[in-house]
This record gives sequence, structure tokens and C-alpha cells, in this order.
Amino acid sequence: MIKLWLIIAVTGLLSVAHAGDLIYKSGFEYTALVSGSTSGLTSNTLVLKLQSGAFDENLNIAADGTFVFFADVPVGDSWTVSTVQLPNSPQQQSCVLNNESGTMSGSGADTLTVTCDNTAWNWDEMNWDEGGWN
Repeated sequence: MIKLWLIIAVTGLLSVAHAGDLIYKSGFEYTALVSGSTSGLTSNTLVLKLQSGAFDENLNIAADGTFVFFADVPVGDSWTVSTVQLPNSPQQQSCVLNNESGTMSGSGADTLTVTCDNTAWNWDEMNWDEGGWN
């Protein structure tokens, strides 16, 4: 009986947890997600890029509706969404982003909208950093 009590006492002492013992001391940061919606998308996949700090994430969008980027953005950090690839098959489409950047709040960012239409790409007017030719 004494041996059993001794084993329980020693095991109990070894399993005492202290705040300094946490494995992820700085890994539980206050973060939120960027989400939005698309409308007018009728051709193949639209690709958007989320950039914040040292990371970026590409997201393929194949249909109208809501979407969410998977990457967590720390609250207080700035973020930007841009177009990587415009839809082009069976028809070229142009897409306009609204509310595509900001500073992350505790409630997340869900006001990003992407509106697409069947306007063909105009090489003379379009921003060279966007479009299907990148």
C-alpha cells in the first residue's frame, strides 16, 4: 500500500503544470480572417491573392458566392487582396475588387466584393500588374 501511495505521489508531482511550461507561449496570437463575395463570375477560375506581412495566399474561385482565405491575419496588421488571374474561358471577363485592403479588426474583414462582367480585357487601359497576361 505504501508503494502505491508513493507512486501516486511521485506521478502527481511530475505532472504539475506551470504557466511557463506552455509549448506555444507566443503562438496564440489574436487573429482574424479575410472573406468576401463574388458576383457575375461565369467563366473559369478567378485567382485572388491575399498579402499580409511576410505571407501571401492564392485562392481559386470557380463560382459566384462567398469565399474565405485560410490564412489568419494578426489583428492590427494591414492586408491587401489583388487579382492574380482573371477568368478567360469560355469568355474573357473583367473583375473589379472593392474594399480590397485594410487593417485587420478583431471581428475580421468581410466586406471584400468582387464583381465580374463579360468585358474583354483592354490592353490600353488595364493595370499592367493585373490581368490574364501576367
